[in-house]
Formats: sequence, C-alpha cells, structure tokens
Amino acid sequence: MTSLFNKDIAVLDIGSHSLSAIVGTKKAQTVFGIKAISQRLHQGYENAQWYDIADTVEKVKDVLSEAMKAAASRTKRLFIGVPAEFASVVTREVEVSYDKKRLISDDDIDYLLSKGNSFEVGGQYVTVNMSAVYFMLDGGDRIYSDIRGMDAKNIKALISYILASKSYVDVFDGVAEELGFTDVRYISTEWAQCMSLLEQEQRDEVYAIVDIGYLSSSVCVAKGDGILDMKSFSLGGAHISADITEYLGVSFEMAEEAKKLLDLNLDYDDDAVLVSAKDEEVKAAYASELAKERLEMFAQIIGNILSAHGELPPYAAIYLTGEGIGSMRGAKKYLGELLGRNMELITSKLPGFVKPEDSSKASLLVMADSLSRTTVASFFKRLFGGKK
Repeated sequence: MTSLFNKDIAVLDIGSHSLSAIVGTKKAQTVFGIKAISQRLHQGYENAQWYDIADTVEKVKDVLSEAMKAAASRTKRLFIGVPAEFASVVTREVEVSYDKKRLISDDDIDYLLSKGNSFEVGGQYVTVNMSAVYFMLDGGDRIYSDIRGMDAKNIKALISYILASKSYVDVFDGVAEELGFTDVRYISTEWAQCMSLLEQEQRDEVYAIVDIGYLSSSVCVAKGDGILDMKSFSLGGAHISADITEYLGVSFEMAEEAKKLLDLNLDYDDDAVLVSAKDEEVKAAYASELAKERLEMFAQIIGNILSAHGELPPYAAIYLTGEGIGSMRGAKKYLGELLGRNMELITSKLPGFVKPEDSSKASLLVMADSLSRTTVASFFKRLFGGKK
C-alpha cells in the first residue's frame, strides 16, 4: 500500500537531548491511536552544530526502524521536525490582484503563499513552512485570519516563511532514503507548537512561546497562523544541572535528580537536603540559589528578544513549554517575575503527551496528520472552520 492511501503517520522529533519516532493513526477529531514510540538520547547540538552527528544519525536510524517495525507500518511518508537552531523566519507582504472581484478559493491562497516563496533554489536554506499572519482585502484595513469564500479583487497578506538549513535537510534526507521512505516532509517544530498547543482565538493577538529545552531553547513571537520572528539560544535545563555539579562537587546524575526535586517556591532551611548518596549531597538552599541565578541569565536573553518587538505589547500572552524547566516547580513563576510578565505553562492536550517535555513530539504528530491530508490552503480552512 502506498503512502497516499496508508493512514499511518510517521514522525521524527529531533530535540537537543532526545530523539523520538512516533507512528500513529488518527481515529477521531482529537484522538490518535499510537502504534509505536521509540526514543533515544543523543549528544545533541549547540549553535546549530552537532556534538556528534554520526552518533545522532545512527540513533535516528534506530528509533525509526524500531517504531516502524513495532507498528508493522508500511508507510513511505515521514515528517521530520526542524528545531529553531536549524531554521530561520522571513516575513513578506505579498499581494495579488484580479481583473474583477472573484470568490476566493483554496487555489488562490496557495498561489498567494507560493508567490512570495522566491528564495534561491540551491542556496543554504530550504522553505519548509509558509503561512499567513493575516490577510487584507481590497485596500481595507480590516484583518482576516481566513478569507476563503469571500469576494475580492485584491488580496494582500503578511506571509511567514520558515527556512530550514539545507545541511540539516541533507542529513535527514539521506537517513530517510536509506530506510526506504520516499516522501519526506519537514515541519518547523516551533511552528507546529504554535499551531497545535494554542486555540485560534489565543493566536488572534500577538503572543510568544518560550520553549526551554535541555541544551537549546527558543523564543517565537507569532500571530495568527504564522511566526513573526524566531530566535534560538544554546542554553537549557541541563545548564542548571551543570551548575549544581560544578559548584557543589556532585555527579551530574545527582544534580539532575536534585533539579527534579527542587521547588523554587520554597524558602529552604540551610540544612535541607534534596538528594544524597555515600559522600555526596545536594543541599536545597544552594541548589535553589544556583537555579535562580541561571534563570536570571535565561530572563536576560528572553527579555532582550521580546523587547526587540514593538508589536508585542506588555500585556501580550507569554507561554512556557519544553523539557528544560517546564516541570520544575516555581520556575515559571520566577521567570515571569524576572521578565515582568505573566507566564502561562502550556502543554499538549493529546492524551499521553500532556507533559511539557512532550510538547514538540505531540505537536509534530498533530500537524503531520493535518498536512498529510490537505493542501496548504484547505488545511487552514479545515483547521479553523473558515472563521473570519
């Protein structure tokens, strides 16, 4: 059975610490049947450079092979997430005019999106996502999120294009080909999170999603169906554990365990211990101080990114997700206080994927399903029900 008629969805999520392959089938509007999940830890990346690309490639082969075998799947289509470190965003105003008013169709929107996709073929980047931040019709100042079924002579839109590093695509194209996949598609991981973790009404105004990962983190400023800007920086939750290891002289494994137990809401006594073993121990007060110092560094970077966007008002919603600090008690509150903004923890609503560390893989699965069955234009129409 070809991938066109195979209902299985195969997704590869490439995080800065873990690799995940998922094979599933959509059973209902919000219900997925997960046939198989395979995961491995890898060396990760920093500043868009792999620590050990050979190790990562071999483990990608392992997780994909294991998931496909466990699911007994024959699908030839694979969706691969592109993390922010290997992607960039370009926004362009695109306009199209007709001789007379016409009923706007899916084909019109596809043409509009494609018209601005004039990036150099064979360059250093490959376009992997294109979506509209908003539409405007016939010179008016009203903004629409969807214009299908409306009459217009002139359409203007702000389009967000997400470009993936060609070197990144080349690596995983090679892996996919070796494993027998013939239809390989790439999805910006951050875009998938924006689209699947938030409802449409939450995206009507400008907002930001802060994804603190294990070694790498990202900040996306977005609106509507598109990302306005996306920045990554090579800091994550592992750096808190590294600080505990360095300053308290304990193993990294013990530091990781201490981080999981830490509660930044508490004012610890000097003698309180989070974890101990043999001649090692992590005192809670010291670990809390180190974690807060590292969060102050996060806040400075994130604050600089957010403040660079005049379109992001002080009251804009700021969402936090990711495996780095999402599950650390008190981290969201403390980071929000440092930024002077109210932060909201956001996770997937997909059953079995409701932890912050699951956000990327769950989002990719949801968006892969949507994109596998539609054109770009009809996807948005179906997703948002034609809401204006």
